Amino acid sequence: NIRASFQKSFYEVEQAHVSPFYGYLRGSVSRAALRRIAKELLRVDYVGTNRQICGCTLRTSYGLPCACELGRYTLGGIPIPIDVVHVHWRKLTMEVELEVGEDDGSEVDMTSAMDELWRRFRSLNVIGKRALKSRVCEVAYPTMTPLCLPPEKLKTKGGVKKKGKKPAEYDVYRDHSYHEYVDKASQSSQRQSQPSQTSKKIKLSKKQPQFILQFPNHIRSYIEDVVNVESDGNCGFRVIASLHGYGEDGWPMVCRELGLEIIDKDRSTLYDKLFSNRLSEVRESLMIESFGSQRPEKWLSLPDMGYLIANRYNVVLVCLGNPCMTFFPMTSSHSPNVSIYCIGFVNHNHWVQVNMKEGFPLPPVTLDWKKFHSHTATTWMLGFAGRMQHCQL
Repeated sequence: NIRASFQKSFYEVEQAHVSPFYGYLRGSVSRAALRRIAKELLRVDYVGTNRQICGCTLRTSYGLPCACELGRYTLGGIPIPIDVVHVHWRKLTMEVELEVGEDDGSEVDMTSAMDELWRRFRSLNVIGKRALKSRVCEVAYPTMTPLCLPPEKLKTKGGVKKKGKKPAEYDVYRDHSYHEYVDKASQSSQRQSQPSQTSKKIKLSKKQPQFILQFPNHIRSYIEDVVNVESDGNCGFRVIASLHGYGEDGWPMVCRELGLEIIDKDRSTLYDKLFSNRLSEVRESLMIESFGSQRPEKWLSLPDMGYLIANRYNVVLVCLGNPCMTFFPMTSSHSPNVSIYCIGFVNHNHWVQVNMKEGFPLPPVTLDWKKFHSHTATTWMLGFAGRMQHCQL
């Protein structure tokens, strides 16, 4: 009974996660491959499109799309192309192969196959073209490999001199497997206490106060540091992705999730009232066409995005800019362990991550929040009343 229950629950998970993305895979690849893809889809929520967090173990070991690849397909809303699955999983026939000399040459003619390949390549979007190109490059350049060395080399010789004095990260018994490196990277990416893990981020010290000086005087003493992100038109979403544990490069996942939030059936009435005739405009601003620089109309703007971020992730969003404002969730009740995401607007065109000390004062909420929030959400104002009264913004 336990085994049957486990198989049933796993089948439900597989159907729930894989069915929307079957696409060309249905009936074309083995069930074993579909099960591995179903398990890998469960990692997409915290891996996103970040290759460093993903580790790409499923791709390099089994020739199947890994979590970061599946994240790109999920972001683009496209089915998994069959070309990204290794031919081993697509060989479902048991027919005997022709012996040498029995074929007429048609078996090795690639004209029609190449024509079909070009036709499919032209019909795909940017994400699909990248995936197909990577698969073709693996065939065209077999000597090249995406494998890389482990992130660090551990000492494996010599013994521990004194009992109980084992140095950190020192293992004389065995070297860690690559899976342990990947798991370690995944766990560290989820720690909000260490938000600056992407190499592109730059912590500002007291010798570089160009950002801190742009915030109100009485709030500067509460600022621990400011973390900069890349200035490519996606800086606002990069900051939110970093705060949420996706990593700076997970900003496309934030855009997609906010796009799903604005069409959520449970909050459709709320957003109709909140955005009124601008609803389609706000929704359009979240639809990205590429992973590069974005036009100004695609940039994160407040207060519109503030409501979506607070509601989608059930967090308190604090903006230090001109003006300073706080966004509470509009439909949920107060939670004592809620996360507070603090962002800053500097140079009149750039968003940065601001790490604050515990108990820092909160700026006032917007008038639209007071007007359209639910009765349950009133508890947010009560829970943070002390910190809002002390704010002089």
